[in-house]
Amino acid sequence: MLWNALAPALWRRTTIYLRRALAHAVGLTPAELPALVRVSYAKAAEYQRRGVVHFHALIRLDAAGPSDGQPVEPPSPAFTVEVLEHAVREAARRVAVRCAAASAKWGDQLDIRRIAASEGPEDLSAEVVAAYIAKYATKSTEGLGTLDHRLRATDIEHLNLSEHVARLVRACWTLGSQPTFAALRLRQWTHQLGFGGHFLTKSRRYATTFTALRRARAEHAIGARFRGEPRDAWGRPASVGAVVILARWRFAGRGYTTPTDASLAAAMAEEARARRQVAREESRTAVCA
Repeated sequence: MLWNALAPALWRRTTIYLRRALAHAVGLTPAELPALVRVSYAKAAEYQRRGVVHFHALIRLDAAGPSDGQPVEPPSPAFTVEVLEHAVREAARRVAVRCAAASAKWGDQLDIRRIAASEGPEDLSAEVVAAYIAKYATKSTEGLGTLDHRLRATDIEHLNLSEHVARLVRACWTLGSQPTFAALRLRQWTHQLGFGGHFLTKSRRYATTFTALRRARAEHAIGARFRGEPRDAWGRPASVGAVVILARWRFAGRGYTTPTDASLAAAMAEEARARRQVAREESRTAVCA
């Protein structure tokens, strides 16, 4: 459970150490590296049968510079696949995460395979790689049974789980009550056996963005609904552009912006509690009468 909780931080630090190791391998400083090369990756998390999370990651080196939507170019010849493999091994060997009484680092099961565009005895084609990631993206939750939502204390003893997974859930819940591990928020992530990360993450420019995928799904759904060209609420073709849909959001703030607002909200809450208390007392008086 502690490994699962620390795994996201371990991966995050690994990406930092990877860039440092990559710069050192070609005789650059970490500050000089971003001007020449960009590290892109996609990562899928999978639960082993014993309940431990491990990662399947695709790591690629791109030339620095192109913005979103522009073609990705290969890096300079100095950044070979051998250099990348060395940097990955060096980062995995050196990185570690510590939290209170727990610590985590990568083990010896580091399986690195080179991906080539053409298929051969030792190559992984682009299609095989896509199927590989899709496999583990859908497989990652199979071993957890019905753990698909956050749990409360009353849920723990009524879960339809295997004995092994149930023991892991109880252990995670128990560890979450200890102040030593409060920063790991184990009870919040008990339904994921302590793992607080997402099953699939990627660097922004590894491939298309999730925003673009959601937009494509929405457009496909609208097209299927109208069986032709989508139309707006007034029946006009959407291609005319008569209706502009604004779907941009920005963070405005959290909580109350002024002390006056906070004081007013507290007064209103106290007034509501007083009304509920009066209603309860009147109800008891009516029953006694």
